[in-house]
Amino acid sequence: MRFIIKEQPYEQVIAAGQYRYERDGRATGAVEHWRLTAVTDGYQFLRVDLDARAAPSGHTYLYHAVVNPDGQVERLKYRLWEQAAGGLQVVGDVVLAETAVTATRTVNGEDSEQVVDLPKGYRFWFPSVAGLHFAGWRGNEPKTAVTLHGQIGGPDTLAVQVVDFEYFMLIADFMEMTAAGKVRSYSPCKLSWGEGHWRIIQRSAENGWPLGMMRDDGLTAVAVQEIWYQNR
Repeated sequence: MRFIIKEQPYEQVIAAGQYRYERDGRATGAVEHWRLTAVTDGYQFLRVDLDARAAPSGHTYLYHAVVNPDGQVERLKYRLWEQAAGGLQVVGDVVLAETAVTATRTVNGEDSEQVVDLPKGYRFWFPSVAGLHFAGWRGNEPKTAVTLHGQIGGPDTLAVQVVDFEYFMLIADFMEMTAAGKVRSYSPCKLSWGEGHWRIIQRSAENGWPLGMMRDDGLTAVAVQEIWYQNR
């Protein structure tokens, strides 16, 4: 697994795992590794290596998320690059607060910055299975979210977008799926936003962490490894 910021000796590993991406039940070649570690004062780091070098896109995505004691992302560093010589390269940094988000981004050497005002209680997710964990909506806050989105290779590649979204459980009962080598119970939750964008997040009955997902374009993912070293 590759990192933007390497793990330090003071970090304690909470959990780690891997997802396999599939289409029509067949592996695409893309895999997603993730590691969750504990640091000081209730903070956690989530590292994600979404490796699609063996998939048709050939992309690599690296994420480093700082998660606060309330379980929400406060800062996200990310990188995207293509395998081909002279291909797309994106480096970004998103800093989230209660009322504003500041996002800086460099796309093939060109810098840009966004500052977005937000209502209290917004949600944030980023485009990986582990990143979808943070999309869950609770309470009476406005259903407004910040996402990294945009057509890869376009001017909005991994730009910050503010969207209104819906998030709800599809059924009240748990379902079963095979994930990480055994039959697991999960709750299917649907996240939808924009014009036809949606994800079904298959949340573990044990701890709420995604066991997999289904996407609006037919792409799916399933956990093939998952180890929890500490209770969340």
